Amino acid sequence: MKTKTIVREAAVLLLAALMLFSSVTVMANTNISSTPAKATNPERGKTMVWDNTVGVSGYLGGIIVATVRTEGNAQPADDFQLDTTQTVNSIFWEGGYFQCQLASGQHDYNWDWRVIFREDDGTGNHPAGWSDIIYNQTIPDANIVRTWWYNFTHPTNGNTYWVAHYSTDLPVPITFDAGKKYWITIQGLQDGNTYPQACWARHNNSAGGIKLHEAEIFASYWGYPQWTNISVLVTDQLPHDLNYQLFGGAADTEPPYTTCTLTGDMSGSNYLPPVTVTLTAHDNDSGVASTMYKLDSGDWTPYTAPFDVSALGTHTVTFYSTDLAGNKEGDKTATFTIVSPIDITIKGGFGITATVKNIGKATLTNISWKIELTGGIIILGKTKTGTITTLAPAGTAPAKDMVFGFGKPTIKVTAGDASKTATGTVILFFVLGVK
Repeated sequence: MKTKTIVREAAVLLLAALMLFSSVTVMANTNISSTPAKATNPERGKTMVWDNTVGVSGYLGGIIVATVRTEGNAQPADDFQLDTTQTVNSIFWEGGYFQCQLASGQHDYNWDWRVIFREDDGTGNHPAGWSDIIYNQTIPDANIVRTWWYNFTHPTNGNTYWVAHYSTDLPVPITFDAGKKYWITIQGLQDGNTYPQACWARHNNSAGGIKLHEAEIFASYWGYPQWTNISVLVTDQLPHDLNYQLFGGAADTEPPYTTCTLTGDMSGSNYLPPVTVTLTAHDNDSGVASTMYKLDSGDWTPYTAPFDVSALGTHTVTFYSTDLAGNKEGDKTATFTIVSPIDITIKGGFGITATVKNIGKATLTNISWKIELTGGIIILGKTKTGTITTLAPAGTAPAKDMVFGFGKPTIKVTAGDASKTATGTVILFFVLGVK
């Protein structure tokens, strides 16, 4: 939907109500020193799906307090209705923070904000009740983008109020049905359960026209315990709208796509330990919510960072991702085999000699080796052990065993996590025909 071009009027109304120690509503008109620039907000490269006439201050337009305190609450809401089903993933609004009596110029209190969506109560004129909230997310201050719009100076006390453009991605996108009316509330937050004074810019129907129904206000402490037309708060009693835009696109029905990358030294078509497993998830619409994986027959685990696999043997990583719209990818697998970085060859002759070779790219240390003979009649040299202190890449080291006996034993040599088995014929001190 294209942003509607609006010609701004020259005056702005400030409604400064319910300050910390006062319940008096103050209204005043004053001139804006410069015409506010028209807002542009290409959020995340997405399409604007609703423009509630952003950039309008208008005749008797202004800012409206959105307050919740222990005395009660006061928050505005405005409606929207989309022609097609759309997923909203970011918002833009105009307003600022009430400074009450601080008069500190372009000042931002850096509070968090809360975004609430409700359905209509069925009349088309009011939001649904408090128990019918369909979306309630707090957005940290660090995720809010803000730029100065203009300063409003109170004509009586001289206080200056900071009015700005605000935008943020929604922490969780939400999909709205076509042709159904919804209402939005944006509210400043501080210290957990305290909702301090914050405000939205607003305009009336003399500047841009009212979209659908005028804004509503819920303010029990001001004497409005039910949703009430916001026009009751202004002297002209004209309908007023809030200034905001919604960004997103068509409803996200496509699951994310996850790839698996294996990194490690190779021995032929196999890997040497460790193998680093990296999962990368992509989603073109709502964004990736989570990636899950399991190694072999292990439990499902949330993926947060690349992980190493070192155990020898064949492994299977099973994985999938889910996006913020709830679409789940089908399970995918990646299978790989890890072999030892140690290669062993066995030779006979006068006794047994095993050659241990480092086929990896890292130096190995403290490699324990063992030669075992089973079967035949082995009188001397049935078992021999030792340690190779250091073995550089491509380096070799011998492991030897003197034997005495007769027969055809099985010869097994282990070195580190590698092993090799051979057979041969022992005749006295000689080992012949090793294979």
